[in-house]
Amino acid sequence: MQSKLILVTGVSSGIGFQIASDLLKESYSVLGVSRNSSEKVKALQSTYPETFYFESLDLTENIDALPKWVMTQSKKIGRFSGFVHSAGAQQILPLQFNSHKNMLDIFNLNVFSGLALAQGISDKRVMNKKGGSIVVISSIASKIGEPGLVNYSASKAALNGAMRTMAKELATRNIRVNSVLPGFIMTEMIEKCKDVYNEAYIEKMNSKYPLGIGEPQDVSNIVCFLLGEKSHWVTGSEFDVNGGANLGV
Repeated sequence: MQSKLILVTGVSSGIGFQIASDLLKESYSVLGVSRNSSEKVKALQSTYPETFYFESLDLTENIDALPKWVMTQSKKIGRFSGFVHSAGAQQILPLQFNSHKNMLDIFNLNVFSGLALAQGISDKRVMNKKGGSIVVISSIASKIGEPGLVNYSASKAALNGAMRTMAKELATRNIRVNSVLPGFIMTEMIEKCKDVYNEAYIEKMNSKYPLGIGEPQDVSNIVCFLLGEKSHWVTGSEFDVNGGANLGV
């Protein structure tokens, strides 16, 4: 019998990769999606050839086609028991330089593609007959403002609002929907962008977090809980995972 199948976006690195890796270790099957593959993805394919499936897909190219794409994958692999929307993009852009295109670039990936995939996953022909769990990765930025993050913050706040509506709408089919709101997480993207996230910036951010800045594992832990049976009575909730940063300075 096939293990529970979870769709995870943004698996090439960072939080998405950590979630996929942890799920595979817990004997789930995972369909991982990202725009491009990576050495980390190739390592998962080698380690878990029977339970890790990968699709290279630009989630912003044809958003209306994503529900049908999910249906096609389900016919090939099996019914899904969960979905994690971890793919996302961030802009650092002052409001005075903003544009409709910049807004759409962020919302198309962070919000609209996630909603389209959730639509596909929640189809009664696709989701496990016993129900399942949808988790969207939001951000502390949806609650706490930072200069230059207007589009990113708005997109993550939109995810939280959509989560609550989906949770209510899908509860009759035993599909739970929750969001996880990470704070500042040390990922490959942060380490590569040393011109923005330099040592002084990291030190400043670390001072804002009573428990220090986080690692991808800190987010994956709560996501895996929300996908599992121990959270069977949890839906429509936001989970802050930010080392106490929301407590204020």
